[in-house]
Amino acid sequence: MKHHILTLPLNDDQFRDLTNALEDYRDYFLRQAQEASLGFGLDAQYWSGRAEEIEKIRTMVLEERE
Repeated sequence: MKHHILTLPLNDDQFRDLTNALEDYRDYFLRQAQEASLGFGLDAQYWSGRAEEIEKIRTMVLEERE
């Protein structure tokens, strides 16, 4: 898998917007996983895996900020 390195000069508001957007994206995947467990759409494991991927990205962003 190809890796991308991003350098983003963000002010505090932009940084919060980015982390909030990642949280919203993660939460969307978690809701999809819940619906999938009820028999709708793709497998719940798929959506849970996507949520985990987004959480890893969010964690990397937060760690880089420190």
